[in-house]
Amino acid sequence: MHETALMRNLLATVEQAAEKNNVKRINRVVISVGKLANVLPDALSFAFEAMTQDGIMQGAELDIKTMPAMARCIDCGSEYQADGFPIICPVCKSNGFRIISGEEIYVESIEYED
Repeated sequence: MHETALMRNLLATVEQAAEKNNVKRINRVVISVGKLANVLPDALSFAFEAMTQDGIMQGAELDIKTMPAMARCIDCGSEYQADGFPIICPVCKSNGFRIISGEEIYVESIEYED
């Protein structure tokens, strides 16, 4: 399950930020996940719970925000939300596009106590 490895990396980022800023306890972690990231939110949540049983993240809450897939039309340059297939530009009706966001996964914010 690659969600476990992803969560391990995300939590390492959180721990590095906490250590750098002398954080004593993390209360909440907000993660943004692109719609096209091939990640199961339930599996991410499960991994988070399993990996935060002790330490400064014990009892922390996880909030997963889903970001839409965005595309740019190759023909007219319009940017639009790519909701489903086929992906067609709403301006010029072209089916030529490039995905510009929606594949990323990152820590958006951390709520903590000093």
